Amino acid sequence: MKTTTIITSLLMTFAIVACNHTTKELSHDELINAIDSIETPLMNNIMLEGMDSTQGMQIYALYIQFADSYPSDSLTPCYLHSAAKVATSMGLIDNMLECYDRVINNYPNYEKMDECFYEKALALDNAGRKNEARLAYQEFLDEYPEHFLAEDFRKALRLLDMSDELLLDFLSGK
Repeated sequence: MKTTTIITSLLMTFAIVACNHTTKELSHDELINAIDSIETPLMNNIMLEGMDSTQGMQIYALYIQFADSYPSDSLTPCYLHSAAKVATSMGLIDNMLECYDRVINNYPNYEKMDECFYEKALALDNAGRKNEARLAYQEFLDEYPEHFLAEDFRKALRLLDMSDELLLDFLSGK
C-alpha cells in the first residue's frame, strides 16, 4: 500500500512538472482567465465528488506558473495557498510544503498567513510525518501564540510525543 502511494505521488509530481514545461507562456490576464475557468467548477466539484486528478494537476500547474511568472503580483500568495490545498487533496505533501513555504518565506503580509501555518501543520500530521508536523505546529505557536487554535495545537504537540500505545489509551479514555 505504501509503495503504491509513493509511486502514485511520484507519477503525479512528474505529470505536474511536465504540465509546467509544456504549457505555453500565457500573459498575466490569460493565466488569470485560465485559472478562473478551471477553479470555480473544480472547487464546486470537490465538495460533491472529490478532486479530479487531471483538473487538479491543471490548476496546480497554472497556479505555479502564475507564481513563477509574477512573484510580485498580489494574487501570487493566494494562488500559492490554493496550490498547496490542491496538492494536499491529491496527496502531494512535498508539493504542498513547497507552496506553503513559498508563502511563509516570501509573503509575510499575506492576510491568510495563519491558515497557511495551520494547514501545513495539519497536513503533515495527517500524512504521518510527525517530526515535520511537530516543527510546523511549533512554528504556528511561535507566530500566533494567542490564536484561537493555539491551545489545540499545544494539545496536538503533546499527542505527537506519545507512543502509539499511549495515544490509543488516551483516545479510548483509559
